[in-house]
Amino acid sequence: MSFDHEVGLRSNGLNVRYPGAPNGRFTVWDVSLKIEPGTIVGLAGESGCGKSTTAKAAIGFSQSNEEVTGASKLGNVDILDLDPIERRALWGNRVSYVSQSASLALNPALTVGYQLAQPLQKHLGLKGSALRAKQVELFELLQIANPQEALARYPFQFSGGQLQRVALAIALCCDPDVLILDEPTTGLDVTTQARISAMLRRIVDDRRIAVLYVSHDLALLGNLSDRIAIMYAGQIIEEGPTAEIVRSPSHPYTKTLLKLSPRLDDPRLATGIPGIPPPGVITAHCAFSHRCQYAEARCRVTPPVVDQVHNDHFVRCLRADELRNVTPTPLAMTKTGAVGTTPLLIVDQLELTYRGAARKSVDRVSFKLREGERLGIVGESGSGKSSILKIISGLIEPSDGYMGFGNDRLEGLAIKRPKRLCREIQLIFQNPDASLNPRHTIREILSKPLKAFFHGMSTAERNSAILEGLERVRLPRSVVDRLPSDLSGGQRQRIAIARAFLARPRLLLCDEVTSALDVSVQATVLHLISELSTEFGTSVIMVSHDLALVRTMADRTIVMRNGKVVEQADSITLFSDPQTEYTRELLAAIPQLHA
Repeated sequence: MSFDHEVGLRSNGLNVRYPGAPNGRFTVWDVSLKIEPGTIVGLAGESGCGKSTTAKAAIGFSQSNEEVTGASKLGNVDILDLDPIERRALWGNRVSYVSQSASLALNPALTVGYQLAQPLQKHLGLKGSALRAKQVELFELLQIANPQEALARYPFQFSGGQLQRVALAIALCCDPDVLILDEPTTGLDVTTQARISAMLRRIVDDRRIAVLYVSHDLALLGNLSDRIAIMYAGQIIEEGPTAEIVRSPSHPYTKTLLKLSPRLDDPRLATGIPGIPPPGVITAHCAFSHRCQYAEARCRVTPPVVDQVHNDHFVRCLRADELRNVTPTPLAMTKTGAVGTTPLLIVDQLELTYRGAARKSVDRVSFKLREGERLGIVGESGSGKSSILKIISGLIEPSDGYMGFGNDRLEGLAIKRPKRLCREIQLIFQNPDASLNPRHTIREILSKPLKAFFHGMSTAERNSAILEGLERVRLPRSVVDRLPSDLSGGQRQRIAIARAFLARPRLLLCDEVTSALDVSVQATVLHLISELSTEFGTSVIMVSHDLALVRTMADRTIVMRNGKVVEQADSITLFSDPQTEYTRELLAAIPQLHA
Protein backbone atom coordinates (compact mmCIF):
# COMPACT_ATOMS: atom_id res chain seq x y z
CA MET A 1 0.00 0.00 0.00
CA SER A 2 1.27 3.45 -0.88
CA PHE A 3 0.16 6.66 0.80
CA ASP A 4 0.22 10.31 -0.14
CA HIS A 5 0.86 12.01 3.22
CA GLU A 6 -0.46 15.35 1.97
CA VAL A 7 -4.00 14.12 1.34
CA GLY A 8 -5.30 13.21 4.78
CA LEU A 9 -8.61 11.35 5.01
CA ARG A 10 -11.47 11.66 2.53
CA SER A 11 -14.75 9.91 3.32
CA ASN A 12 -17.47 9.98 0.70
CA GLY A 13 -21.08 8.76 0.91
CA LEU A 14 -20.64 6.79 4.16
CA ASN A 15 -23.72 4.77 5.15
CA VAL A 16 -23.96 2.64 8.30
CA ARG A 17 -26.69 0.17 9.20
CA TYR A 18 -26.66 -2.11 12.25
CA PRO A 19 -27.95 -5.68 12.01
CA GLY A 20 -31.49 -6.03 13.25
CA ALA A 21 -32.31 -2.33 12.79
CA PRO A 22 -36.10 -1.92 12.42
CA ASN A 23 -37.27 -1.54 8.81
CA GLY A 24 -33.64 -1.56 7.68
CA ARG A 25 -33.15 1.90 9.17
CA PHE A 26 -29.70 3.46 8.73
CA THR A 27 -27.76 5.02 11.61
CA VAL A 28 -25.58 7.13 9.28
CA TRP A 29 -26.51 8.23 5.77
CA ASP A 30 -24.54 9.86 2.94
CA VAL A 31 -21.81 11.40 5.12
CA SER A 32 -18.86 12.95 3.31
CA LEU A 33 -15.89 14.51 5.10
CA LYS A 34 -12.53 15.80 3.90
CA ILE A 35 -9.82 16.16 6.55
CA GLU A 36 -6.72 17.88 5.28
CA PRO A 37 -3.22 17.46 6.82
CA GLY A 38 -2.54 19.98 9.56
CA THR A 39 -6.25 20.68 10.15
CA ILE A 40 -8.82 19.75 12.79
CA VAL A 41 -12.38 19.03 11.68
CA GLY A 42 -14.93 19.13 14.50
CA LEU A 43 -17.94 16.81 14.38
CA ALA A 44 -20.75 17.97 16.69
CA GLY A 45 -24.37 17.17 17.46
CA GLU A 46 -26.70 15.72 20.07
CA SER A 47 -26.13 12.33 21.70
CA GLY A 48 -27.15 9.49 19.42
CA CYS A 49 -26.86 11.50 16.19
CA GLY A 50 -24.17 9.17 14.79
CA LYS A 51 -20.96 11.13 15.50
CA SER A 52 -18.93 8.27 16.99
CA THR A 53 -20.39 5.76 14.52
CA THR A 54 -19.26 8.01 11.66
CA ALA A 55 -15.76 8.41 13.10
CA LYS A 56 -15.29 4.64 13.47
CA ALA A 57 -16.81 3.88 10.06
CA ALA A 58 -14.38 6.34 8.44
CA ILE A 59 -11.44 4.20 9.57
CA GLY A 60 -13.17 0.88 8.84
CA PHE A 61 -13.67 -0.10 12.48
CA SER A 62 -16.66 -2.36 13.20
CA GLN A 63 -18.01 -3.23 16.65
CA SER A 64 -21.34 -4.97 16.00
CA ASN A 65 -21.01 -6.34 12.48
CA GLU A 66 -22.58 -3.18 11.15
CA GLU A 67 -22.86 -2.78 7.40
CA VAL A 68 -20.69 0.11 6.16
CA THR A 69 -20.84 1.30 2.56
CA GLY A 70 -19.28 4.22 0.72
CA ALA A 71 -15.61 5.12 0.48
CA SER A 72 -12.98 6.35 2.94
CA LYS A 73 -9.59 7.01 1.40
CA LEU A 74 -6.28 7.45 3.16
CA GLY A 75 -4.14 8.77 0.34
CA ASN A 76 -4.86 6.50 -2.61
CA VAL A 77 -6.10 3.58 -0.52
CA ASP A 78 -9.77 3.00 0.30
CA ILE A 79 -9.73 1.72 3.89
CA LEU A 80 -13.13 0.08 3.43
CA ASP A 81 -11.77 -2.11 0.61
CA LEU A 82 -8.97 -3.54 2.77
CA ASP A 83 -9.24 -6.96 4.39
CA PRO A 84 -9.19 -7.13 8.23
CA ILE A 85 -5.47 -7.92 8.43
CA GLU A 86 -4.56 -4.92 6.24
CA ARG A 87 -6.81 -2.62 8.30
CA ARG A 88 -5.22 -3.74 11.56
CA ALA A 89 -1.83 -2.88 10.07
CA LEU A 90 -3.11 0.70 9.65
CA TRP A 91 -4.71 1.12 13.08
CA GLY A 92 -2.25 2.47 15.61
CA ASN A 93 0.25 3.08 12.81
CA ARG A 94 -1.04 5.35 10.03
CA VAL A 95 -4.44 5.87 11.71
CA SER A 96 -4.90 6.36 15.46
CA TYR A 97 -7.97 6.58 17.66
CA VAL A 98 -8.43 8.07 21.15
CA SER A 99 -11.66 7.22 22.98
CA GLN A 100 -13.61 9.33 25.46
CA SER A 101 -12.49 7.42 28.54
CA ALA A 102 -8.78 6.67 28.68
CA SER A 103 -9.34 4.86 31.99
CA LEU A 104 -11.44 2.26 30.15
CA ALA A 105 -9.24 2.14 27.04
CA LEU A 106 -6.04 1.41 28.99
CA ASN A 107 -5.43 -1.98 30.61
CA PRO A 108 -5.40 -1.45 34.41
CA ALA A 109 -3.15 -4.50 34.94
CA LEU A 110 -0.32 -3.24 32.71
CA THR A 111 2.01 -0.28 33.21
CA VAL A 112 1.53 2.59 30.78
CA GLY A 113 5.12 2.10 29.62
CA TYR A 114 4.33 -1.47 28.55
CA GLN A 115 1.20 -0.33 26.73
CA LEU A 116 3.12 2.43 24.94
CA ALA A 117 5.85 -0.04 23.95
CA GLN A 118 3.42 -2.40 22.15
CA PRO A 119 2.69 -0.25 19.04
CA LEU A 120 6.32 0.96 18.93
CA GLN A 121 7.56 -2.62 18.81
CA LYS A 122 4.86 -3.88 16.43
CA HIS A 123 4.86 -1.06 13.87
CA LEU A 124 8.34 0.50 14.18
CA GLY A 125 10.36 -2.48 15.42
CA LEU A 126 11.95 -0.50 18.26
CA LYS A 127 13.79 -2.34 21.05
CA GLY A 128 16.04 -1.66 24.01
CA SER A 129 17.46 1.83 24.45
CA ALA A 130 15.88 3.13 21.23
CA LEU A 131 12.45 2.04 22.49
CA ARG A 132 13.03 3.66 25.88
CA ALA A 133 14.27 6.89 24.32
CA LYS A 134 11.16 7.09 22.09
CA GLN A 135 8.86 6.49 25.09
CA VAL A 136 10.51 9.29 27.09
CA GLU A 137 10.40 11.61 24.06
CA LEU A 138 6.64 11.06 23.68
CA PHE A 139 5.92 11.66 27.36
CA GLU A 140 7.99 14.84 27.23
CA LEU A 141 6.06 15.94 24.12
CA LEU A 142 2.78 15.47 25.98
CA GLN A 143 4.23 17.23 29.06
CA ILE A 144 3.87 14.25 31.39
CA ALA A 145 6.02 14.99 34.45
CA ASN A 146 8.96 12.70 35.33
CA PRO A 147 8.70 10.49 32.21
CA GLN A 148 11.07 7.78 33.44
CA GLU A 149 9.07 7.31 36.62
CA ALA A 150 5.69 7.72 34.90
CA LEU A 151 6.40 4.88 32.45
CA ALA A 152 6.55 2.43 35.37
CA ARG A 153 3.19 3.47 36.81
CA TYR A 154 -0.26 1.91 36.26
CA PRO A 155 -3.26 3.78 34.80
CA PHE A 156 -5.01 4.09 38.19
CA GLN A 157 -2.01 6.06 39.48
CA PHE A 158 -2.74 8.96 37.09
CA SER A 159 -5.36 11.69 37.15
CA GLY A 160 -7.99 11.93 34.38
CA GLY A 161 -6.07 14.65 32.55
CA GLN A 162 -2.79 12.71 32.79
CA LEU A 163 -4.50 9.56 31.47
CA GLN A 164 -5.74 11.45 28.42
CA ARG A 165 -2.15 12.57 27.76
CA VAL A 166 -0.97 8.96 28.06
CA ALA A 167 -3.66 7.89 25.57
CA LEU A 168 -2.57 10.68 23.19
CA ALA A 169 1.06 9.58 23.51
CA ILE A 170 0.10 6.04 22.49
CA ALA A 171 -1.98 7.38 19.59
CA LEU A 172 0.85 9.62 18.33
CA CYS A 173 3.73 7.22 18.88
CA CYS A 174 3.91 5.97 15.26
CA ASP A 175 3.50 9.45 13.76
CA PRO A 176 0.07 8.77 12.22
CA ASP A 177 -1.39 10.58 9.24
CA VAL A 178 -4.89 10.60 10.74
CA LEU A 179 -6.00 10.98 14.35
CA ILE A 180 -9.60 10.31 15.46
CA LEU A 181 -10.52 11.90 18.81
CA ASP A 182 -13.83 10.76 20.30
CA GLU A 183 -14.78 13.19 23.12
CA PRO A 184 -11.20 13.07 24.51
CA THR A 185 -11.61 15.88 27.08
CA THR A 186 -15.19 15.25 28.29
CA GLY A 187 -15.25 15.28 32.09
CA LEU A 188 -11.97 17.17 32.45
CA ASP A 189 -11.73 20.52 34.22
CA VAL A 190 -11.33 23.67 32.14
CA THR A 191 -7.62 24.22 32.80
CA THR A 192 -6.70 20.62 31.98
CA GLN A 193 -8.91 20.77 28.89
CA ALA A 194 -7.26 24.02 27.81
CA ARG A 195 -3.75 22.59 28.26
CA ILE A 196 -4.53 19.42 26.30
CA SER A 197 -6.27 21.41 23.54
CA ALA A 198 -3.33 23.82 23.19
CA MET A 199 -0.90 20.90 23.13
CA LEU A 200 -2.97 19.10 20.49
CA ARG A 201 -3.14 22.20 18.28
CA ARG A 202 0.65 22.58 18.45
CA ILE A 203 1.26 18.91 17.59
CA VAL A 204 -1.21 19.02 14.68
CA ASP A 205 0.49 22.12 13.26
CA ASP A 206 4.02 20.72 13.72
CA ARG A 207 3.37 17.19 12.46
CA ARG A 208 0.73 17.98 9.82
CA ILE A 209 -1.72 15.40 11.19
CA ALA A 210 -5.30 15.28 9.88
CA VAL A 211 -7.65 15.24 12.90
CA LEU A 212 -11.35 14.43 13.25
CA TYR A 213 -12.47 15.72 16.67
CA VAL A 214 -15.85 14.37 17.86
CA SER A 215 -17.41 16.47 20.63
CA HIS A 216 -20.69 17.89 21.90
CA ASP A 217 -18.82 20.94 23.24
CA LEU A 218 -19.32 23.62 20.60
CA ALA A 219 -17.36 26.22 22.56
CA LEU A 220 -14.33 23.89 22.58
CA LEU A 221 -14.62 23.13 18.85
CA GLY A 222 -15.19 26.81 18.12
CA ASN A 223 -11.78 27.61 19.58
CA LEU A 224 -9.85 24.55 18.38
CA SER A 225 -11.12 23.32 15.00
CA ASP A 226 -10.57 24.67 11.49
CA ARG A 227 -13.89 23.33 10.20
CA ILE A 228 -17.09 22.15 11.88
CA ALA A 229 -19.61 19.59 10.67
CA ILE A 230 -22.97 19.46 12.49
CA MET A 231 -24.79 16.11 12.55
CA TYR A 232 -28.46 15.41 13.15
CA ALA A 233 -30.20 12.03 12.88
CA GLY A 234 -27.28 10.42 11.07
CA GLN A 235 -26.77 13.14 8.43
CA ILE A 236 -24.50 16.17 8.23
CA ILE A 237 -26.88 19.12 8.10
CA GLU A 238 -24.25 21.89 7.99
CA GLU A 239 -20.51 22.09 7.40
CA GLY A 240 -18.06 24.89 6.86
CA PRO A 241 -15.13 26.91 8.21
CA THR A 242 -15.42 27.21 11.98
CA ALA A 243 -15.36 31.02 12.07
CA GLU A 244 -18.14 31.22 9.50
CA ILE A 245 -20.33 28.59 11.19
CA VAL A 246 -20.01 30.38 14.54
CA ARG A 247 -20.57 33.81 13.01
CA SER A 248 -23.30 32.97 10.49
CA PRO A 249 -24.91 29.56 11.06
CA SER A 250 -27.47 28.69 8.38
CA HIS A 251 -29.41 25.69 9.70
CA PRO A 252 -32.01 26.33 12.46
CA TYR A 253 -30.56 23.39 14.41
CA THR A 254 -27.04 24.84 14.33
CA LYS A 255 -28.35 28.28 15.31
CA THR A 256 -30.15 26.80 18.33
CA LEU A 257 -27.20 24.66 19.47
CA LEU A 258 -24.93 27.71 19.45
CA LYS A 259 -27.48 29.66 21.49
CA LEU A 260 -27.69 26.85 24.05
CA SER A 261 -23.97 26.80 24.83
CA PRO A 262 -23.50 28.25 28.36
CA ARG A 263 -21.76 31.64 28.31
CA LEU A 264 -20.11 33.65 31.04
CA ASP A 265 -21.57 36.84 29.61
CA ASP A 266 -25.15 35.47 29.60
CA PRO A 267 -26.32 34.08 32.96
CA ARG A 268 -29.73 33.01 31.67
CA LEU A 269 -30.62 29.33 31.93
CA ALA A 270 -31.95 28.19 28.54
CA THR A 271 -34.27 25.24 28.02
CA GLY A 272 -33.31 22.49 25.61
CA ILE A 273 -34.79 21.88 22.18
CA PRO A 274 -38.35 20.52 22.60
CA GLY A 275 -38.86 16.89 21.57
CA ILE A 276 -36.27 14.21 20.90
CA PRO A 277 -34.30 13.28 17.77
CA PRO A 278 -35.56 10.37 15.64
CA PRO A 279 -33.92 6.99 16.38
CA GLY A 280 -32.24 6.85 12.97
CA VAL A 281 -31.93 8.39 9.55
CA ILE A 282 -34.99 10.03 7.96
CA THR A 283 -34.73 10.38 4.18
CA ALA A 284 -38.36 11.12 3.23
CA HIS A 285 -38.36 14.64 4.72
CA CYS A 286 -36.38 16.97 6.98
CA ALA A 287 -35.51 14.96 10.11
CA PHE A 288 -35.49 18.13 12.24
CA SER A 289 -38.91 19.41 11.06
CA HIS A 290 -40.89 18.10 14.07
CA ARG A 291 -38.65 20.12 16.45
CA CYS A 292 -37.99 23.17 14.28
CA GLN A 293 -39.87 26.39 15.10
CA TYR A 294 -39.49 27.51 11.46
CA ALA A 295 -40.77 24.31 9.78
CA GLU A 296 -43.39 24.66 7.05
CA ALA A 297 -45.68 22.03 5.53
CA ARG A 298 -43.17 21.33 2.74
CA CYS A 299 -40.42 20.59 5.31
CA ARG A 300 -42.45 17.60 6.53
CA VAL A 301 -42.84 16.00 3.10
CA THR A 302 -39.76 17.08 1.11
CA PRO A 303 -36.22 15.78 1.68
CA PRO A 304 -33.75 18.71 1.83
CA VAL A 305 -30.71 18.65 -0.44
CA VAL A 306 -27.26 20.01 0.30
CA ASP A 307 -26.84 23.62 -0.86
CA GLN A 308 -23.73 25.76 -0.95
CA VAL A 309 -24.16 28.84 1.24
CA HIS A 310 -20.85 30.54 0.60
CA ASN A 311 -17.48 29.29 -0.64
CA ASP A 312 -16.87 26.09 1.35
CA HIS A 313 -19.97 26.37 3.56
CA PHE A 314 -22.79 23.84 2.99
CA VAL A 315 -26.24 23.37 4.54
CA ARG A 316 -29.06 20.83 4.25
CA CYS A 317 -32.22 22.93 4.76
CA LEU A 318 -35.12 23.96 2.50
CA ARG A 319 -35.43 27.39 4.13
CA ALA A 320 -31.76 28.21 4.77
CA ASP A 321 -31.72 31.19 2.43
CA GLU A 322 -34.95 32.65 3.88
CA LEU A 323 -33.71 32.21 7.45
CA ARG A 324 -30.23 33.62 6.83
CA ASN A 325 -30.71 36.60 9.18
CA VAL A 326 -33.08 34.92 11.66
CA THR A 327 -31.72 34.13 15.13
CA PRO A 328 -33.75 31.76 17.33
CA THR A 329 -34.20 32.74 20.96
CA PRO A 330 -34.38 29.68 23.22
CA LEU A 331 -36.78 29.88 26.14
CA ALA A 332 -34.87 30.96 29.21
CA MET A 333 -35.48 31.34 32.91
CA THR A 334 -33.50 33.14 35.57
CA LYS A 335 -32.76 31.88 39.06
CA THR A 336 -36.16 32.60 40.61
CA GLY A 337 -36.06 30.42 43.75
CA ALA A 338 -36.82 32.14 47.05
CA VAL A 339 -33.73 32.06 49.27
CA GLY A 340 -34.35 32.09 53.02
CA THR A 341 -32.24 33.67 55.74
CA THR A 342 -31.91 30.59 57.96
CA PRO A 343 -28.96 28.24 57.31
CA LEU A 344 -30.08 24.76 56.24
CA LEU A 345 -26.58 23.26 56.12
CA ILE A 346 -23.57 24.28 58.19
CA VAL A 347 -20.15 22.90 57.28
CA ASP A 348 -17.37 23.88 59.70
CA GLN A 349 -13.66 23.02 59.43
CA LEU A 350 -14.37 19.86 57.42
CA GLU A 351 -11.36 17.62 56.76
CA LEU A 352 -10.79 14.38 54.87
CA THR A 353 -7.56 12.43 54.46
CA TYR A 354 -7.65 9.21 52.46
CA ARG A 355 -5.57 6.35 53.76
CA GLY A 356 -2.02 6.57 52.45
CA ALA A 357 -2.54 10.01 50.88
CA ALA A 358 0.24 12.58 51.18
CA ARG A 359 -2.14 15.51 51.69
CA LYS A 360 -5.70 16.22 52.79
CA SER A 361 -8.36 15.85 50.11
CA VAL A 362 -10.57 18.28 52.03
CA ASP A 363 -8.69 20.79 54.16
CA ARG A 364 -10.65 22.80 56.77
CA VAL A 365 -13.56 23.70 54.49
CA SER A 366 -16.32 25.87 55.98
CA PHE A 367 -19.52 27.30 54.45
CA LYS A 368 -23.24 27.75 55.10
CA LEU A 369 -26.13 27.00 52.78
CA ARG A 370 -29.50 28.69 53.22
CA GLU A 371 -32.98 27.32 52.58
CA GLY A 372 -33.71 27.43 48.82
CA GLU A 373 -30.17 28.57 47.93
CA ARG A 374 -28.17 27.14 45.03
CA LEU A 375 -24.45 26.81 45.66
CA GLY A 376 -21.85 25.99 43.01
CA ILE A 377 -18.51 24.36 43.84
CA VAL A 378 -15.86 24.59 41.12
CA GLY A 379 -12.19 23.77 40.75
CA GLU A 380 -9.75 21.52 38.95
CA SER A 381 -9.82 17.72 39.12
CA GLY A 382 -8.61 16.57 42.53
CA SER A 383 -9.56 19.81 44.27
CA GLY A 384 -11.92 18.02 46.68
CA LYS A 385 -15.27 19.05 45.15
CA SER A 386 -16.84 15.60 44.87
CA SER A 387 -15.37 14.50 48.20
CA ILE A 388 -17.36 17.24 49.94
CA LEU A 389 -20.59 15.94 48.39
CA LYS A 390 -19.79 12.38 49.43
CA ILE A 391 -19.18 13.54 53.01
CA ILE A 392 -22.42 15.55 53.16
CA SER A 393 -24.41 12.62 51.72
CA GLY A 394 -22.84 10.23 54.23
CA LEU A 395 -21.06 8.01 51.71
CA ILE A 396 -17.67 8.62 53.33
CA GLU A 397 -16.77 9.75 56.85
CA PRO A 398 -14.79 12.95 57.37
CA SER A 399 -11.54 12.90 59.32
CA ASP A 400 -12.59 15.95 61.31
CA GLY A 401 -15.04 18.85 61.37
CA TYR A 402 -18.71 19.54 62.09
CA MET A 403 -21.82 19.34 59.91
CA GLY A 404 -25.24 20.59 60.93
CA PHE A 405 -28.48 20.15 59.00
CA GLY A 406 -31.47 22.16 60.19
CA ASN A 407 -31.55 21.52 63.95
CA ASP A 408 -29.62 18.26 63.73
CA ARG A 409 -25.98 17.35 63.85
CA LEU A 410 -25.06 15.29 60.77
CA GLU A 411 -23.25 12.08 61.65
CA GLY A 412 -20.39 11.16 59.33
CA LEU A 413 -21.97 8.10 57.71
CA ALA A 414 -25.52 7.83 56.38
CA ILE A 415 -26.02 4.50 58.18
CA LYS A 416 -25.72 6.36 61.52
CA ARG A 417 -28.27 9.03 60.58
CA PRO A 418 -32.05 8.95 61.16
CA LYS A 419 -34.02 7.84 58.10
CA ARG A 420 -35.61 11.30 57.91
CA LEU A 421 -32.21 12.93 57.26
CA CYS A 422 -31.36 10.31 54.63
CA ARG A 423 -34.59 11.22 52.83
CA GLU A 424 -33.99 14.96 53.11
CA ILE A 425 -30.48 14.78 51.54
CA GLN A 426 -30.38 13.27 48.05
CA LEU A 427 -27.43 12.83 45.69
CA ILE A 428 -27.49 12.69 41.87
CA PHE A 429 -24.36 11.11 40.43
CA GLN A 430 -22.43 12.07 37.31
CA ASN A 431 -23.09 8.84 35.44
CA PRO A 432 -26.66 7.45 35.49
CA ASP A 433 -25.36 4.23 33.90
CA ALA A 434 -23.58 3.51 37.18
CA SER A 435 -26.33 4.74 39.52
CA LEU A 436 -29.36 3.03 37.90
CA ASN A 437 -29.65 -0.75 38.28
CA PRO A 438 -29.55 -2.08 34.70
CA ARG A 439 -31.70 -5.10 35.62
CA HIS A 440 -34.52 -3.10 37.19
CA THR A 441 -37.32 -1.44 35.26
CA ILE A 442 -37.92 2.29 35.64
CA ARG A 443 -40.94 1.48 37.85
CA GLU A 444 -38.75 -0.58 40.21
CA ILE A 445 -36.05 2.12 40.29
CA LEU A 446 -38.50 4.91 41.10
CA SER A 447 -40.33 2.83 43.70
CA LYS A 448 -37.18 2.50 45.86
CA PRO A 449 -37.33 5.93 47.60
CA LEU A 450 -41.10 5.58 48.04
CA LYS A 451 -40.78 2.17 49.72
CA ALA A 452 -37.81 3.30 51.82
CA PHE A 453 -39.21 6.59 53.13
CA PHE A 454 -43.02 6.45 52.83
CA HIS A 455 -44.13 3.22 54.48
CA GLY A 456 -47.84 4.05 54.52
CA MET A 457 -48.14 4.19 50.73
CA SER A 458 -50.27 1.63 48.97
CA THR A 459 -49.19 0.10 45.65
CA ALA A 460 -51.71 2.25 43.80
CA GLU A 461 -50.40 5.41 45.51
CA ARG A 462 -46.82 4.47 44.64
CA ASN A 463 -47.69 3.88 40.99
CA SER A 464 -49.50 7.21 40.86
CA ALA A 465 -46.50 9.00 42.40
CA ILE A 466 -44.15 7.29 39.92
CA LEU A 467 -46.21 8.39 36.92
CA GLU A 468 -46.42 11.91 38.34
CA GLY A 469 -42.63 11.90 38.79
CA LEU A 470 -42.15 10.91 35.13
CA GLU A 471 -44.42 13.74 34.04
CA ARG A 472 -42.42 16.22 36.13
CA VAL A 473 -39.21 15.31 34.28
CA ARG A 474 -41.09 15.30 30.94
CA LEU A 475 -40.82 11.62 30.17
CA PRO A 476 -43.75 9.65 28.71
CA ARG A 477 -45.53 7.19 30.97
CA SER A 478 -44.69 4.44 28.48
CA VAL A 479 -41.09 4.23 29.77
CA VAL A 480 -42.22 3.03 33.20
CA ASP A 481 -41.77 -0.68 32.43
CA ARG A 482 -38.66 -0.33 30.29
CA LEU A 483 -35.03 -0.88 31.32
CA PRO A 484 -32.45 1.93 31.61
CA SER A 485 -30.65 0.51 28.56
CA ASP A 486 -33.73 1.32 26.46
CA LEU A 487 -33.33 5.04 27.20
CA SER A 488 -30.85 7.68 26.02
CA GLY A 489 -28.23 9.17 28.35
CA GLY A 490 -30.28 12.31 28.88
CA GLN A 491 -33.42 10.27 29.61
CA ARG A 492 -31.54 8.14 32.14
CA GLN A 493 -30.34 11.29 33.89
CA ARG A 494 -33.94 12.50 34.06
CA ILE A 495 -34.86 9.21 35.76
CA ALA A 496 -32.13 9.89 38.34
CA ILE A 497 -33.58 13.38 38.91
CA ALA A 498 -37.11 11.98 39.26
CA ARG A 499 -35.90 9.40 41.80
CA ALA A 500 -34.21 12.10 43.88
CA PHE A 501 -37.25 14.38 43.94
CA LEU A 502 -39.65 11.52 44.79
CA ALA A 503 -37.96 11.54 48.21
CA ARG A 504 -39.06 15.20 48.67
CA PRO A 505 -35.51 16.34 49.61
CA ARG A 506 -34.63 19.58 51.36
CA LEU A 507 -31.08 19.39 49.93
CA LEU A 508 -30.09 18.09 46.49
CA LEU A 509 -26.44 17.28 45.78
CA CYS A 510 -25.49 17.26 42.07
CA ASP A 511 -22.11 15.78 41.16
CA GLU A 512 -21.15 16.72 37.58
CA VAL A 513 -24.66 15.74 36.44
CA THR A 514 -24.28 17.15 32.90
CA SER A 515 -20.60 16.58 32.09
CA ALA A 516 -21.23 13.88 29.47
CA LEU A 517 -24.39 15.40 27.97
CA ASP A 518 -24.75 17.46 24.80
CA VAL A 519 -25.77 21.11 25.13
CA SER A 520 -29.47 20.53 24.38
CA VAL A 521 -29.90 17.70 26.90
CA GLN A 522 -27.69 19.58 29.37
CA ALA A 523 -29.97 22.61 29.13
CA THR A 524 -33.04 20.42 29.63
CA VAL A 525 -31.56 18.68 32.70
CA LEU A 526 -30.48 21.97 34.31
CA HIS A 527 -33.86 23.51 33.60
CA LEU A 528 -35.55 20.55 35.29
CA ILE A 529 -33.36 20.82 38.39
CA SER A 530 -33.98 24.56 38.55
CA GLU A 531 -37.73 24.18 38.04
CA LEU A 532 -38.21 21.32 40.53
CA SER A 533 -35.96 22.84 43.20
CA THR A 534 -38.01 26.05 42.95
CA GLU A 535 -41.28 24.13 43.17
CA PHE A 536 -40.23 22.15 46.25
CA GLY A 537 -38.08 24.85 47.87
CA THR A 538 -35.06 22.52 47.68
CA SER A 539 -31.54 23.82 48.29
CA VAL A 540 -28.97 22.67 45.73
CA ILE A 541 -25.21 22.14 45.81
CA MET A 542 -23.85 21.71 42.29
CA VAL A 543 -20.31 20.45 41.74
CA SER A 544 -19.01 21.06 38.22
CA HIS A 545 -15.85 21.76 36.25
CA ASP A 546 -17.95 23.89 33.86
CA LEU A 547 -17.84 27.41 35.27
CA ALA A 548 -20.15 28.85 32.62
CA LEU A 549 -22.76 26.28 33.60
CA VAL A 550 -22.41 27.13 37.29
CA ARG A 551 -22.79 30.81 36.38
CA THR A 552 -26.29 30.08 35.04
CA MET A 553 -27.40 28.03 38.06
CA ALA A 554 -25.76 29.15 41.30
CA ASP A 555 -26.66 32.02 43.61
CA ARG A 556 -23.26 31.66 45.24
CA THR A 557 -20.03 29.97 44.14
CA ILE A 558 -17.09 28.40 45.99
CA VAL A 559 -13.73 27.96 44.24
CA MET A 560 -11.53 25.11 45.51
CA ARG A 561 -7.93 24.13 44.97
CA ASN A 562 -5.99 21.26 46.56
CA GLY A 563 -8.75 20.64 49.07
CA LYS A 564 -9.01 24.24 50.23
CA VAL A 565 -11.48 27.05 49.58
CA VAL A 566 -9.60 29.84 47.79
CA GLU A 567 -12.59 32.11 47.17
CA GLN A 568 -16.33 32.22 47.78
CA ALA A 569 -18.84 34.94 46.94
CA ASP A 570 -22.20 35.49 45.29
CA SER A 571 -21.94 34.38 41.66
CA ILE A 572 -22.41 37.82 40.11
CA THR A 573 -19.50 39.23 42.10
CA LEU A 574 -17.21 36.22 41.72
CA PHE A 575 -17.59 35.93 37.96
CA SER A 576 -17.42 39.67 37.27
CA ASP A 577 -14.71 40.62 39.78
CA PRO A 578 -12.68 37.58 40.94
CA GLN A 579 -10.34 38.38 43.82
CA THR A 580 -7.73 35.62 43.47
CA GLU A 581 -5.30 34.87 40.67
CA TYR A 582 -6.39 31.21 40.62
CA THR A 583 -10.05 32.12 39.99
CA ARG A 584 -8.95 34.47 37.20
CA GLU A 585 -6.95 31.60 35.65
CA LEU A 586 -9.98 29.30 35.76
CA LEU A 587 -12.20 31.90 34.11
CA ALA A 588 -9.59 32.62 31.44
CA ALA A 589 -9.39 28.91 30.56
CA ILE A 590 -13.10 28.61 29.73
CA PRO A 591 -13.61 28.23 25.96
CA GLN A 592 -16.03 30.90 24.72
CA LEU A 593 -17.80 31.15 21.39
CA HIS A 594 -16.74 34.34 19.59
CA ALA A 595 -18.00 35.22 16.15
